[in-house]
Amino acid sequence: MSTDSPPTSELHTDVTGVEKTSFPEPRAHGAAITEVFADLAPSKRDAPRGEKGTLYDAALQLWIDEIGDPDLEPYPVVEGFDPEWLPEPTGEWVVLQSSSRWKAGTGTGSDYSAYHEQHLKIRDRIETVDGVEYQKPPVALHVEIMPQYPGMVYKSGDELDLPHGEGSRILAWTTWAETAEEIERRAYDVLRAAYGDDVIDVEPDRVDESRRVPKAEAHVRFDIDKKGAVVETVNDSKDLIDYGGTAEIESRSRRQREGWLECIVESDRWDSLGFEEQPFSTEVKVYQHSNWDRISVDDPLHHPKLEASFAGVDRGPLPHVSEFDDVLDHLRRIVATHALWAGVDRGDLVADDFFDGPAAAPWSFERPTGRREMLRRRYEDAATTVFMEAASKLTTAVHDILATVVQENGATYDKLEEVTGLARSTVRYHVARLAEKGVLKRIGNPVLVCFESWNLRDRAREKIREARPERTREDVADDAEERRQRRNDDDDAGDVDRDDLEGSDDVDDDRIGFRYLAGISADLDSIRDEFHDGRLGDEDIRIRVDALRERLR
Repeated sequence: MSTDSPPTSELHTDVTGVEKTSFPEPRAHGAAITEVFADLAPSKRDAPRGEKGTLYDAALQLWIDEIGDPDLEPYPVVEGFDPEWLPEPTGEWVVLQSSSRWKAGTGTGSDYSAYHEQHLKIRDRIETVDGVEYQKPPVALHVEIMPQYPGMVYKSGDELDLPHGEGSRILAWTTWAETAEEIERRAYDVLRAAYGDDVIDVEPDRVDESRRVPKAEAHVRFDIDKKGAVVETVNDSKDLIDYGGTAEIESRSRRQREGWLECIVESDRWDSLGFEEQPFSTEVKVYQHSNWDRISVDDPLHHPKLEASFAGVDRGPLPHVSEFDDVLDHLRRIVATHALWAGVDRGDLVADDFFDGPAAAPWSFERPTGRREMLRRRYEDAATTVFMEAASKLTTAVHDILATVVQENGATYDKLEEVTGLARSTVRYHVARLAEKGVLKRIGNPVLVCFESWNLRDRAREKIREARPERTREDVADDAEERRQRRNDDDDAGDVDRDDLEGSDDVDDDRIGFRYLAGISADLDSIRDEFHDGRLGDEDIRIRVDALRERLR
């Protein structure tokens, strides 16, 4: 971000207000609820396992009595599960239980012993000629059950805080639930099916203050022909938030698998675009099925989604369940507004099993106005920067880099090095500098250098010509050869180019790479949360297979 960016308050002057409009209602997708049951009676604090009378105790005791061996996990603890919120199964719905090491336990040092949280998941059990298969249902549900017992500590020895009392905590993840109450109902259904109708007593034991929302999503599916416009619109929003100068923003794009995750932007300052200020971050992404190009255009999975999701809080508590509708409305407003900004109308929406597409009910909301002026000023300023850089009297190097990016519609470092004759280190230096000024961006693996938006690319084309109208491609090629020759002469004289020491693009800092778990700040719990939340996919995590038990390989 450039240090010359105007303050957010100045950017707000382009937000002219809001206007009432309507759009097919974006569909609620993934969501989660966490809450605590203060179900440990003081008289049973010191009771042995199986006699504490808590939800967690019941779950753990069932694991001991019926499973007893991690090699048998996941194990069916309920057969013929048949709640009204599940569709008809191919075989039969079953509830599977498994366990995993939890973050807290008892003891210290070599005497430390971790508790194990219990997991319940729903699967469609299908009998085949090759044996039993467990398939994920279209309506997912995963309930985690954790102890909230006094005296528990982390492995470091720090005490586990129990702000909502002693007993059991659950975390319920599900899909296609429109209300917080629906998420809770599904969780209670599966808990009672697994451990008995009296395993939870909601009214006296559930701690209302503990009922929080760690996840919520809303999306629309739209025709693939609109993908470019939608991606451009989301990237424009990223640029405008970044342009404000005060927002914390994270932006990622992946080209590892063509077309899967087109763009993703996370920020806590969507209010700088005219949306209502929120005490949490919001993530917006455009994505589609990893093998969309092999799927028929008539199949909904061929077409992408535009999704907004709750992305957590930096400080303070998560939203209370009573605020779930407000969170969902905010996400829907961002999705619908960006769809309209991108020129997506009702006829461009695509129906699937859970979203009615063009037939979806109309949803009235207020969207911010003034975006056209915000974009105009943003890209006029960036285009001016392009002209000043390209017209520099000190060097033609920046002109040649910018011209190549325009001509190639995005260029790799290899291509920039080839066309300009500049050393890799010089190319990377200028690209990083121009990215800091909001002109260029680097995406993918290997790195592709391109302009921040198509709009800026088109403006840059004119500014580059205006800056050096006399410079031809032949001039660029001649200068590139001279640069290479000078560098070779320096090498012959004993100088070693820094780029030769750094190696090729394989060590580029921008490249998406892998590190050992011990070398990063994340722990397994946070990685699991990232996976559940969709920020990490199946190809983002590597495991040393030969260290796993045979059944897990």
